[in-house]
Formats: sequence, structure tokens, C-alpha cells
Amino acid sequence: MRSFLKQLFRPPVFEDVEKTRQAFLVHVLLWTLTTVPLPYLVYVIFVAHENSNRAIIQIALSEIINIVLQYLLRRGYVRLTAILQVGALWLFFTLTAITGSGIKSEAYFLGYALVIAIAGFLLGRGGALIITILSITAGFVMAYLQIQGWLVPRFVSSPFTAWFVSLILFPVGAVLQYLSASALRNALARAHASEVKYNLISQVSSDYSFSTELNARGEMRLNWVAGAFEQITGYTYEEYVSKGGWLAHLHPEDIEKDAQALEILKTNQQVVHDVRTYKKEREEQWVRVYAHPVWDENQNRLVGIVGAVQDISKQHDAEERELRRRAMLEKVVQLGKRVTEVKDLRTTIERIWHGVHDDLGFDRLGIFLYNPERHSLDSTLGTDNQGQIVDEWHLWYPLSEIAIFQRLLEQPDGLYFTHNYDVENEIGEDSEMYGVKDYAAVAAWAGDKPIAVICVDNLMTRRPIRNEDMEALRLFGGYAGLAIQNAHLNSALQNELLQRQTFINELESKNTELERFTYTVSHDLKSPLVTITGFLGYLEKDALSGNHEKIKSTVERITLAARKMQSLLNDLLELSRIGRIMNMPENIPFEEIVQEAIERVRGPLETRQAQIKIQSNLPIVYGDRVRLVEVMQNLIDNSAKYSVPASTPCIEIGAQENDQGQNIIYVRDNGIGIDPQFHERIFGLFNKLDTKIEGTGIGLTLVKRIIEVHGGNIWVESELGKGATFYFTLPNSSQTV
Repeated sequence: MRSFLKQLFRPPVFEDVEKTRQAFLVHVLLWTLTTVPLPYLVYVIFVAHENSNRAIIQIALSEIINIVLQYLLRRGYVRLTAILQVGALWLFFTLTAITGSGIKSEAYFLGYALVIAIAGFLLGRGGALIITILSITAGFVMAYLQIQGWLVPRFVSSPFTAWFVSLILFPVGAVLQYLSASALRNALARAHASEVKYNLISQVSSDYSFSTELNARGEMRLNWVAGAFEQITGYTYEEYVSKGGWLAHLHPEDIEKDAQALEILKTNQQVVHDVRTYKKEREEQWVRVYAHPVWDENQNRLVGIVGAVQDISKQHDAEERELRRRAMLEKVVQLGKRVTEVKDLRTTIERIWHGVHDDLGFDRLGIFLYNPERHSLDSTLGTDNQGQIVDEWHLWYPLSEIAIFQRLLEQPDGLYFTHNYDVENEIGEDSEMYGVKDYAAVAAWAGDKPIAVICVDNLMTRRPIRNEDMEALRLFGGYAGLAIQNAHLNSALQNELLQRQTFINELESKNTELERFTYTVSHDLKSPLVTITGFLGYLEKDALSGNHEKIKSTVERITLAARKMQSLLNDLLELSRIGRIMNMPENIPFEEIVQEAIERVRGPLETRQAQIKIQSNLPIVYGDRVRLVEVMQNLIDNSAKYSVPASTPCIEIGAQENDQGQNIIYVRDNGIGIDPQFHERIFGLFNKLDTKIEGTGIGLTLVKRIIEVHGGNIWVESELGKGATFYFTLPNSSQTV
């Protein structure tokens, strides 16, 4: 039994040394993955009962796979076993995540990371890359399914369960780290023992490798260098040693850091650290030191250091620039929030000026607003030669005279930057721009509209404008464009509200005037009715005298006149009610209004055999249904009445949208047409162009009144003999009356 267990736990050995080494790694990982789940199994059985079935199945499946892989490994299928191990482990964690908490599960965050590490360790960077791509893809799919509600988390781990999961995964990570460290130490030992390894290291042209001996007193002696040593230090090996070696060329502020690294090496641990050193010309540079301990097992102490030194000055400078860039961009975001909070245009411009001058640190700047109406740039705030803000709101410049700005406004990412502005633009000595070298101008856009141009220079301090400065300015220009646009919109909104209030006041005044006029006209029209009624008394005498024909004719005329007067009264009273008596506005499909209006005048339309064409997909409008039906009823009825005699009336009803997003409804006919000189007159009271055609002459006045109460306009386009088209605007479903 003992020999069986010994054989079972012993890693397989093959003739190929590399294959044996790989088999050892796979063997250790397999036994680790076989044993570490057992504590978790005990935990779920005795503590976390609700997840016990799922956990037992998972662990049982895992153990079966590990046994099969052990068999394949001992049969010599080392590479296949490694691939299957990584694949099975990845699939295990994927199924665990899907049946557990999905993207938020420990299987995703910890398990996938462990599988990627194992894949890199056993299969190399190609295997790690494939597993990484699979893991990211699986995570995206799980996240998408959870967002869509198709993947519902079934188990949410308790804190203690999460800890037990880490009890499984962390030891595996520790074993992996141990194997990595062992492999690295073995590799370094082989490199130290073999001159060939040193020669390979020395081939790295951007680094130099070194070997240092350390005696029992802690004294170090550089005994070997190779590679780009002279390129990095400026010395030959002999010169470098004679000048004091490493410590003599170390930056004073980094001596302590280097001493700390040495202490770590004395614990038989490798170290990577960045320090500053001096070249032969005393030029400061940043280097990265990769130091590996040479350990004497017999003396149990550090006896040497081998490693490489890499010049990272450019990388360090890039990192410094990136840090400055990130800090600047964070500042820009905060500035952007400040400027977009303001609603007033002048205050917005002032905050933009202070943001560019005070926070971004440019000496001078000018802010110009784009004026599309006169195609110019209107100045707002500038800077004098002492760096003080200057009010220049009264100035403006035609865009055609400034080619630089014209090019800037042609595209959203418009940028002009030069290191030699005064020479390139032939600036004279009397100009305030004389002597300017670094100069930049950026376009500020809002959506697809150019809004402004911001120009900067550093004339006073002569500081160069760096790339990170330009990036910050361009980003801030985006915020500035939005802030200015918001200020414009707010100003326009305030003006619109003021105009609307003025319009309401005027409308109320007109309503009052119209009521007075209507009631006056009504009174005047009632008098003839009384007179007509009086004549009926005289007719009684004719009746007594027996002149029946005369009586009948007179009565018909009086009755017709009375009815006409009554019709006028009704229309006038209806006109007086518009604006005072309104039904509750609502969103109405305009096609319903058209159909209802047609039904009201179907009799006259059928009599004249009128043809009506209605555009499909008419808009939804917002208004008083009853009044809007009256509008269409009058317009359709007029189109039929004023048709060319002996012809078939053709009436077309449709809609279109103008540049402001308003609905424009039209009613077009092929009738007798209207002389342009009467286009305005026809909307007045009692203005009938043809007195022979029936009607009171108030219909179009009613139509105009209803449209205006709805906040719209009505007009006609027509010529004699060419029909007429009546247009009117109405609010759409997103607007209000």
C-alpha cells in the first residue's frame, strides 16, 4: 500500500528532460486541484446546505476529470494533458459562474484569473492569450444575458462561502507561484553556471547584464558586464570600476532605495527597482535594475548578484507626461462642470476665460463667438500684455479676412498650432502679437455646429505649449462649446417666454376688442330683423284685401332676409366665442379631423361630385378637436363652392414639416383661384369675393381666428384661374397650445 501511494504521488519521468519538467508541473497542479476542493466539500455539506447538491456535483465532476488527466499524464501525453487540464478548468469555472452568480461570481473574478495564469504557465503566451480572449468573451456574454434578464443568478454566495472559495483558489495560486519561482530559480542557476546564458543576455542591445560578487563583509565587486554597458553609462568597464562603480554613480536621493533592494536580495528574493544614475558626462538618467540573488546554500547567504540594467529614461519621461496629462484632464473635467452650470452668456464666457488662463495656465487668450448670420467672429474677452482680462465685446471680424479661423470652423476637431507664429504670419513690431512663438487656436463645437474659437499663447513667460497642454485645451474647448450653446439656448428661451407673454397680452386685448365689435355688429343686425318683423304686420292688411300673390312674394323675401340675418348672427356669435370658449386640447391624429370634416359637408361634395385626395401618414396634432374640425370643414366647403363651373372639383389635403419642426397642413384645390391682391382681405369679416356664391363671408375669419388661438398662422397661395392652396401651422404632439 505504501509503495502504491508513493508511486501514485511520484511525478512521471521521461527520457526528454523538458518533457519531464513539464510533466512535473502538470503533476503538481493536478494533485493540487484534486485536494484543495475537499475542505469546501465538507463546508457545503455541513454548513451551506442550500448549495450542497450543486457543489457535490461540481466537485465530483472535477475529481473525475483530474483522475482521467492523471492517467493520460502517466501514459506520456503531457502536452495533451496540459491542454485538457486548462480547458477543463476553464469550462468548470464557466459552468460554475453560469449556474451561480454569473458575472459577479467568484468563479469569474478569481477562477478565470487562475486559469489564465495556469495557461500561461503550462501552455505559454499563446495559451494564455486564447484563454484570456475566451474569458473576456464569456464574461461579456454573461453580462449581456444578465442585463437582458435571460440569465438569472441562482446562487448568491455568503461572505463565508466566498472565503471558502478563496480557500480553494488561493492555495492553487500559491502552488503556481511556487512552481514559477522554482522554475525561475533553476533557470537563473543554469544561467549563472553557463557562459552561453551570459552571452545570450548580453545580446540585448538596450540593456546591459552584470555579475557582482559579495564577500562575507558585505563588500561588492563588479566582476563582469556585457551588452550596452558603454552606451548606458558612457564608461568602459575599467573606467567605471576605477570611478567607484555603482554606488559612486547612484543619485543621492536613490541610495536608500538601492540599499533596501539589497536587503531584499539578502533574503534570497529577486528585486526589480527603478533608480537614477549619472552617466560619464554627469547626465542624469533613469534605469531599471533586474537583480537576482546568487545564493550559497552551504553558507546560507548571498554571495553575488546577477541581472540586467535597462535605460528607461524615455519610458519614465513618458510616464511623467502621462501623469501630468491625467492630472490636467481631471482638472479639465472639473472646469467643464463649472462652466456648463452657468446659464448667462457673459458669465459663461468669463468662467471659460478664467479656466483657460488660471487653471490651464496659458498667458494670454481670446474668446471669439461664431456669428452665422454675418459670417463673422465676434470678440468677447481678451487678455492684455500683463495677463489681465480685457472686455472686447464690441469688436467683430469678418471670417473671410481670417483664413486660420475659417479653416478651424470647417471641422469639429479644428486645430491650429505653431511654434513660430510671428514669423509665419509676418507680424509687425507694432502688433500685440509680435514676438509670439507658440500659438494655438481650437474650435469649440456643440453637436454639429461651430460655436466659438479659443486662441492662446505664452508670450509673457515664453513657456512652450506641450502636447498635454494642447490635449487639455481641446477637451476644454468641447465643454466650452456646450456651455456657450446652453447659454444661447437659455437666452433664446427667455426671449421666447417674453414674446409669448407679450403675444398672450396682445391676444387678450384683441379678444376684448373682437367681443365688443361682435356684439356691436350683432346689435346692428338685430335691428333690421325687428324692422322685417314689423313689415309682417303690414302684410296682414294685404291679406285682408285679398292680394294673395303679392303677399306670398313679400313674405318669401322677408323670410329669406331674416334667415340670412340670423345666419350672420350665428357666425358672428361663434367668432366671438373663439378664444373664450375652448374645449380641452388633446393629441389628435389629423386624419380623424379630416374625415369628420368631410362627413359634415358630404352632401355638397357629392352634389358637386368632388374628388378628395388625402395624404397618408398625416401627423398627430395638439389642439381643440371641435375647432379644428370647423377649420377643415370651412376650407373643404370653400374649395368645393369656388370650383370652376362645369368641372370636377379636386381637393388635396396633406401635411409637411418646416425647418422649425412645425406641422404645415395644406388644402389645395383646382378652383377659380384668388387674385394675389385679395390674399389678406379674404380673411376679414364679410369679405366675399363672389357675392353670388352662398355664405356669410365669415368662414375664413373663423378659420384664421381658430388657427391663431392654437398658436399657428394661416396664409394662401393662389392666382386667378390656377386654384388655391391654404396653408396653416399647428403644434405637433410634443408641443402645447
